[in-house]
Amino acid sequence: MNDKAHLRDKQVVFRFVNSAGVFAGVVKLVEADGFWIESPALIEQMRNDAAWKAEVQQIDAPLFFVPTSSLMYLIVTKE
Repeated sequence: MNDKAHLRDKQVVFRFVNSAGVFAGVVKLVEADGFWIESPALIEQMRNDAAWKAEVQQIDAPLFFVPTSSLMYLIVTKE
């Protein structure tokens, strides 16, 4: 398994498997099976979706858990 700890606090671009959307965000926490990402654009999209709006609006400063298995790709700047 690759060490992903160096991705913490990095800006990333990511895409979910079976999704056309590409999102940007900041990795806030790295776990063995995924990432906690702060992605204002993704959260805004969910707030505008009637199916998610009521639940998402209640959360202050939301983070989104993205399982590694759900990622088509995750791009970060090379250092």
